[in-house]
Amino acid sequence: MNTESIPTLEEFLTVSVEEVAKVAPTTMIYAPGGTRRQAVFEGIEPWSDDYMQWIRPHFFRCGELIFHCGVKHLIMPFITPGNLQEVNRYRSQLLEKAKWALGGLESLADYKRLGWRVRLLGSESLPELKMVAEYLVENTPSSSEHTLYWLAVVDTDSLWHELLAAVHQSQAKTRTEAVFALYGEEIPPATLYLATGKPTISFDLIPPLLVGQIQAYWSQQPGYTLNETQLRTIFYDYAYLRPTWREEKLERAKEALAHRHAWEEAPMLGLGMRLGPFWYPAPMSSPAWSAEREP
Repeated sequence: MNTESIPTLEEFLTVSVEEVAKVAPTTMIYAPGGTRRQAVFEGIEPWSDDYMQWIRPHFFRCGELIFHCGVKHLIMPFITPGNLQEVNRYRSQLLEKAKWALGGLESLADYKRLGWRVRLLGSESLPELKMVAEYLVENTPSSSEHTLYWLAVVDTDSLWHELLAAVHQSQAKTRTEAVFALYGEEIPPATLYLATGKPTISFDLIPPLLVGQIQAYWSQQPGYTLNETQLRTIFYDYAYLRPTWREEKLERAKEALAHRHAWEEAPMLGLGMRLGPFWYPAPMSSPAWSAEREP
């Protein structure tokens, strides 16, 4: 990439949304966590009936923002194995609330207002949601500029069982063929992943067939708090700072000498500390960026 053509972050934060869309990922996975902490911060009891009513407009706002900034396919994990570890009455209540949040009249009205095509992936292993998946196919567009994929994963074993069974039955030979066999349509691989909290990767958040050369980011602000400045900053890093590959490697390696101390004294990403019962990233000191510090 020609560094002379790279805008500054300050410039990128003020360009038109059409310019932002030119560098946005086609497919993005957005997996915010800490929504119950966000609820507590806003005075909402996280296990109350008010919780789902309160959270639904938050994830619609974030989805609308992501699509507005140029993403075409958005994958949002909705049910994970951890959610389903609860048993008896609570599990039943959870699934009933999930049905309402995914395919209730309020959500259908929002899908229609926003023009989204909406699909639910993973319902084969969760019979309680299979009718919701069919309902979304019937009641949202067959084609749209923007597709929202809700993701439900009962457990990792069921995910692999469904994947391997679909590949075996279809005799798929490529990723694209396997995706079509499993999900019934072609879904471009995700190249950006945004989650919350600990920097972890798991197949219940990132489906194995839907992963491209993914660039991962973790916000430490809990819940659906994403705003346009934050999203543009992530897209700037994704589009302009992370692509560092050069065909010529020798001179590129030598250029590291100008910042030798920054590399030799570099922090370890992923280390953290406890804030009460939660993990939080350990503070990091600023690197010595000065090019004047010769080895």
